[in-house]
Amino acid sequence: MFEVSNKCASLDTINHREVEMKLILILMLASSTVFGATNQDLERKIDILADEIAALKASQSNIGSNQTAHGLGQAASKVYFINQGLSIGGYGEITYNLKDAEDEDNNGTDRDPQTEALRNIIYLGYKYNDKWILNTEIEIEHVNEVFTEFLYLDYLASEKLSYRFGLSLIPMGLTNELHEPIYFNSVNRPEVEKYLLPSTWRENGIGAFGKVGNFSYKAFLFNGPDGDAIAAKPSNGIRSGRKKGGANGKKDASTSLIVLNGNYALNTATSFGGSIAKGAGSSTSSEDLELTIAELHASYRNKALAVKFLASRADINNADDWNDANANKMAEVMDGFYIEASYDIEGTQGSVYTPFVRFSEYDLQKEFDEDVVANDRSLYRTNTVVGLAYKPIDRLVFKADYSYKHRGDDTGVNELNLGLGFVY
Repeated sequence: MFEVSNKCASLDTINHREVEMKLILILMLASSTVFGATNQDLERKIDILADEIAALKASQSNIGSNQTAHGLGQAASKVYFINQGLSIGGYGEITYNLKDAEDEDNNGTDRDPQTEALRNIIYLGYKYNDKWILNTEIEIEHVNEVFTEFLYLDYLASEKLSYRFGLSLIPMGLTNELHEPIYFNSVNRPEVEKYLLPSTWRENGIGAFGKVGNFSYKAFLFNGPDGDAIAAKPSNGIRSGRKKGGANGKKDASTSLIVLNGNYALNTATSFGGSIAKGAGSSTSSEDLELTIAELHASYRNKALAVKFLASRADINNADDWNDANANKMAEVMDGFYIEASYDIEGTQGSVYTPFVRFSEYDLQKEFDEDVVANDRSLYRTNTVVGLAYKPIDRLVFKADYSYKHRGDDTGVNELNLGLGFVY
């Protein structure tokens, strides 16, 4: 479970230590002349120094190995594999978007192209010892918005049972924890996970996690989402309910959310699992928003061919009582799924070309009381994405895709997306 992912210390630190070792070796050689050390003593001391230098170099040997810890990406996992002290990692994304001139009903659109340095992320971690680890993600999003994406302490009691405290990613789906751009083929994250889970979702909480054989699990108690925000913007699904650890004044902690997650790995490339979140979203009205979100997912790979699948459903358990007490009405059920197939084509010098296709379908107003909730067919959506991801090396990716978008009211607009992503 504790696979090696990246460097245990900076190269500057290692080079400095090697210089120190060489100076010590020179001093030993000089002192041997003065004090008359035997050749046998000198050889023994040199062997000890050589072993220490070899051990330092060995700790660097796993850079770029793509291994991760506890469901996180390789950059976010770096702190788990250093000997002690500070680790630094990160990732970034730059995107370009061009919409078609007309929607699917042949109405004109505002098709001015858009480009943005979407994300610039810094991972800072600190390993106090083999048990206590601090891990943080600082996010600069949309060029000038700064958030703390996660900020938590782990107590690694054992492989079977460890504990987490603080602001952490909610363990649901394929993308919420593993959200760096090298891990998904499209320029943008899958829409089903964006609106129904929704990536990236993080809250303050406490929990336990571990691994038994090929089965890994996580069980958490989080602060509940913002029920009023979810109801105010139906087109965003669950997404508007994210409190983000108290960002933008969303500090209310009057409700909670229990999240259970389990995954079974058949091998390093094929796994399946699911998760369920149950609790309430806070509200300024007399009625909190009671909800249950469930998802199932699977990843399969056979040599160059890979397939991903995810299905999710969100139930508003007290929709009738909520609608009686609030002006913003809620549907009873939202659901959706996507399936993606990709094929890796090896290029020169380790590069990989990955053509892919993804189909998704989701409805943010799947079931509702027609006497209370206005029928909005724009909330039914399908999206077929066809594209290509190119990795010159495993931690850099260039992306291009075209999305065929449909909405139930025929207002979908197809779009071209280009992207650049990296991790370090």
